[in-house]
Amino acid sequence: MHYLDYREQIKHSTGDLPLAYYFVDEHFPRYRMPAHWHKETEAIRVRSGRLRLYLDEEELTMEAGDVLTVSGGVIHGGDPEDCVYECVVFDAQALLPGIRSARAGLQKLQQHNLLIKNGFIGDSRVLDTFFELAAGNVQRHSLEMLCAALNFLTVPVGEGPGIRRSTVSRRNWQKAEQIKPALEYIEKNYSTRITLSTLAALAGFSPKYFCRYFKSVVHRSPIDYLNYYRVECAAHLLTDGNMNVAEVAARCGFADSSAFIKQFRRYKGDTPKRYKSRMLESRGRDQPFGP
Repeated sequence: MHYLDYREQIKHSTGDLPLAYYFVDEHFPRYRMPAHWHKETEAIRVRSGRLRLYLDEEELTMEAGDVLTVSGGVIHGGDPEDCVYECVVFDAQALLPGIRSARAGLQKLQQHNLLIKNGFIGDSRVLDTFFELAAGNVQRHSLEMLCAALNFLTVPVGEGPGIRRSTVSRRNWQKAEQIKPALEYIEKNYSTRITLSTLAALAGFSPKYFCRYFKSVVHRSPIDYLNYYRVECAAHLLTDGNMNVAEVAARCGFADSSAFIKQFRRYKGDTPKRYKSRMLESRGRDQPFGP
């Protein structure tokens, strides 16, 4: 799987469990989360800093200790601010098949994105245990993981001043479905010339209306997002490959090195060479853990 798939093809599982854990810091390939979607539910917890997230048309900010569940099929992306966060992507239906007591929680997860503010849940150990077991060897502790998942599903059912639900409406779902072909086209063709008219035609809109529609879901204009996506791909190639700046620029769809450097500085705040040196030096000092 390409590391930035919009419609993620990765199988999120560990052993026999339909669940995968990701620890995300600045060294992670998708530290800045491009817009993407998957059929599984995703639980995100911020460990430090702030994470600004976009869920279809909604925007919210998470702080340290906050937990968010994202319903399957929802287009989501985010911008971290000096942030370390962790994600558990899981197929709740497959993880807890036929368990009657889990049905209410499963239904809520399918119908709502749920933000749980730090300190507002009665027993925070429910959340702690879920993430800690997911981060560890879940195959060795599969029974404990199943129990933790079942307890986790009791949270969406509960009420509280620090629990915020946003409904996954039919209208938002339809808007996201119309945008997905354009997102998938960018993922497959970002290294080539892409025009606004091509993306608009994939969504079935005029270019002018497509720009407004796209921005309402992705929170960036189509061209802004294309450049942003190309820079994210370039950052990965710079730190995980042996290509020079000119080669990376050509590989990621930029007309020349000078246009590449300009866009890279815009999104990363640094030149490609300095960014690569800084990332490699930092990685050598402090290797991240997690998958």
